[in-house]
Amino acid sequence: MANSEKTILDPQSYIPLHAQLEKIIRAKISDGVWKENDLIPSENELSKFYGVSRATVRTVLVKLAQEGVLYRVPGKGTFVSINKIVGKPLAQAGIREQLDKMGFANTTTLLSASRLEASASIAKKLEIETGAAVFEIVRVRSLDDNPFSLHHSYIPAILCPDFLSKGFDFEHMQLCDILEQEYHVGHDEMIETLEVVKARADEAQQLKTKKNFALLHLEDTIFNPNGTPLEYSSVLFRGDQMKIEICNTYTHNK
Repeated sequence: MANSEKTILDPQSYIPLHAQLEKIIRAKISDGVWKENDLIPSENELSKFYGVSRATVRTVLVKLAQEGVLYRVPGKGTFVSINKIVGKPLAQAGIREQLDKMGFANTTTLLSASRLEASASIAKKLEIETGAAVFEIVRVRSLDDNPFSLHHSYIPAILCPDFLSKGFDFEHMQLCDILEQEYHVGHDEMIETLEVVKARADEAQQLKTKKNFALLHLEDTIFNPNGTPLEYSSVLFRGDQMKIEICNTYTHNK
């Protein structure tokens, strides 16, 4: 850090020193002085440069790391985090549609499309018998050729027996749209759940990350107007690239 870059902290200000330092660090990141994955100065360097205690510096860095602005690597230091994409629940718009609207160049790659017997867990999601025939569609969505999300989708074969032989473009079409347009199976409601999970070895390989890497696991089940499940999807997002924004309208009790 050059002296010309120094912003003096004001000990006489009503704003606490830690808040002043936090503002400076955030500004350096937002202004592009410190870029994604850059190693920032050490606690000792920041302490000397800004004339505050290491405890104050550590408090600020820990707070920013907890918020995901920074990330810390033991033995190496503190780095600037990747600017995460803020997505919305799939009930509002598909991931590809959201990425297109945000201007991100993205591609979808079909990994497999097969007919198989439903496991107990998949059967429960789709409210069918264990062992009943389902279609499984597995896709990876990438940003700039870097894997971003892994999608497993399941549809009861009874709804569309010739689903795999019709030549549908699974890389560009939403499955629920295919069901509605080609098989006249309308969709009405979606139930979603969101949790953090650790990547299995196969998932880590497909998403080009490490085993046990933090992933966002979004599950959604789509129902027809009669309340019957017609599609279940399990979507894994890289936790370092995605966060979900949930907006609710607040209404006052009268």
